[in-house]
Amino acid sequence: MKKLSAVVLFIVIVVVILFAIQGHALELPRWFPFSTQRALGEWKEKIFKGKVLYEVKVIKQEKGGYLLARSDKTASGLFYTIRFSPYSTPMISWKWKVLRLPAKNGENYSEGEWIEKDDYAARFYVIFPKFPFTRTECLEYVWDERLPVGTIINSPYFDKIKLIVIESGKERLGEWIYEERNVYQDYIAAFGRLPENSVGAIAIMTDSDNTVSTAEACYDEIKVGYKK
Repeated sequence: MKKLSAVVLFIVIVVVILFAIQGHALELPRWFPFSTQRALGEWKEKIFKGKVLYEVKVIKQEKGGYLLARSDKTASGLFYTIRFSPYSTPMISWKWKVLRLPAKNGENYSEGEWIEKDDYAARFYVIFPKFPFTRTECLEYVWDERLPVGTIINSPYFDKIKLIVIESGKERLGEWIYEERNVYQDYIAAFGRLPENSVGAIAIMTDSDNTVSTAEACYDEIKVGYKK
């Protein structure tokens, strides 16, 4: 059996906390603009292999800001506990910008080895908690350097985490890209059946520990739990 990665441990810890606090009962939709220094106040961080720099950058002249994530051979993630239905309010959206991809040296790896280098400059998670924790399911949206957009694969460490490639390559590095996803439709595409329970948390992670390299990305305007 493969050693559990930081990503799997991250999901397990999020679910443990979810069952302990039962998530946030908040009015939907929930919007996270990262426009003030207090924007990360309700997010929780879990560190696995060194601390990723997650820093809110406020742009006063534009009355806005964004979240900068910079990893130097490190792996840590941020998560937010919130419940919403994939049936009635299935939509999520966000903006992200990748500045530096982790050094996977793509041409030197087979596809399987490439996938096992489980580092990404930008990940966005939608977590469906279940008990026992090994039944928890997760959609993980990633920006990959090599795999084509639309690819859906199992995490190399846990088959209940489905990686969905929604951006690929280096052509759009340094560019803000708006993403919008229907988690109900994506769940069916990834798992081949209807969702059995509500979303319990969202999370983001930038990491480069497996490749012993650096990665950098920005996130902004996360919005969850709304109708199309």
